[in-house]
Amino acid sequence: MFSAFNGIGQKGACCEGLEKDLITMVNLNGQVVLVTGASSGIGKALAGMCSEAGAKVALTARRPDRLEETAAGCSGETLVLPGDLVAEDHRKALADQCIKRWGRIDILINSAGLGMYGDFLSSTEALWRRLFEINLFSTVFLTREVLPHMQDRNQGLIVNIASIGGLIAHSGNVTPYVASKHAVVGFSRGLAMDLKGSGIRVLAVCPHLTSTEFFEVSPGAEEMAPEVEKYKTFMDSPKAVARGIINQLDSERLVVFPTEKPATAYEKQRDL
Repeated sequence: MFSAFNGIGQKGACCEGLEKDLITMVNLNGQVVLVTGASSGIGKALAGMCSEAGAKVALTARRPDRLEETAAGCSGETLVLPGDLVAEDHRKALADQCIKRWGRIDILINSAGLGMYGDFLSSTEALWRRLFEINLFSTVFLTREVLPHMQDRNQGLIVNIASIGGLIAHSGNVTPYVASKHAVVGFSRGLAMDLKGSGIRVLAVCPHLTSTEFFEVSPGAEEMAPEVEKYKTFMDSPKAVARGIINQLDSERLVVFPTEKPATAYEKQRDL
């Protein structure tokens, strides 16, 4: 589908080669990539790097002005499609507009997400449902819209941005978030099994703490602020995470760690 050097896909390798130059690592020339959550953070960085690697990129998020900023930073052809992924009609429109414009979708990157911080008993049912709508169900149901188009061509790649919190409980007071991201990893595992031999692959990407506005806009942000401040210097940048993802698009593994930090955290805590 596309050419790329792949470190993590080799046996015994983990995050090998993540800091190499993007241009020498991957070629997405002419590929059609749909990126959600493209107005900021990892999604924005992924959109820019996919474009730099030669892809045609469709961008979606709720803020049109921020999407236009992302598009302006892309070097190639873009399609800006603002809207709310929770809405069924928007998800259908995303797939339809990409097909209308370019005739196919080669790569779907489900990057939209929300966090939540606070004591378990203080979390409301409404907040739990909102978190799962964004983190899990928008991913599941957008994938359902895109997948038939990939099946028509017997090829495609679905990239679900999960979290190290989808593999371990990486912090206290984030039970709803950990539950939602474990669900994303579980969905990815099940879907990969169902699609085995179809020519369509699934990756579950598990970043560690990443320096984005995620920590400022998520429920519980004020309560979480002192903890965020402690770890700011330890956080990965969105560009480092995006580079690590793009450099591993040909990975043979289901779970991908975009940098060394989540890989190390997982090895330390996997048995807890």
